[in-house]
Amino acid sequence: MNVYRKNLIVQLLLFIVFIVMGAYTILEFYLRADYPWIGYILLGLLLLVGACGVYLYKKPGTEVCVITEKEMLYLRYLLYGYFIVYVVEMVLPSLIQTINQEILTMITGTLLILIALVGTFIQLRVLRTGHRKEGKS
Repeated sequence: MNVYRKNLIVQLLLFIVFIVMGAYTILEFYLRADYPWIGYILLGLLLLVGACGVYLYKKPGTEVCVITEKEMLYLRYLLYGYFIVYVVEMVLPSLIQTINQEILTMITGTLLILIALVGTFIQLRVLRTGHRKEGKS
């Protein structure tokens, strides 16, 4: 399947943001009481990466990379998995009042980082090995 290279770069930025959000989940648990402004740092990073993503997407370019159906399927399942873990991390404490919040945060934060790292590596592999050619716009 042919995909514009700039779309893959924006998706790569998205997975990098997911790594940051996974790390933030862990850091927030330990640092929120002492540093209540830590959320603003994440917001600033998200806005910066979002602006970079819009810039890269709007930049003219018709270079195309080839991505296999298998890689697309892996990326789809990784995104589903990330969403499910993130929602579980938010919802589970309200459903089970006696759950150890520290263990839940460490497990979900680590899973979020690992899922995002796998997605990042797949995106990098596609960008490096995808046969590039000029596409028609």
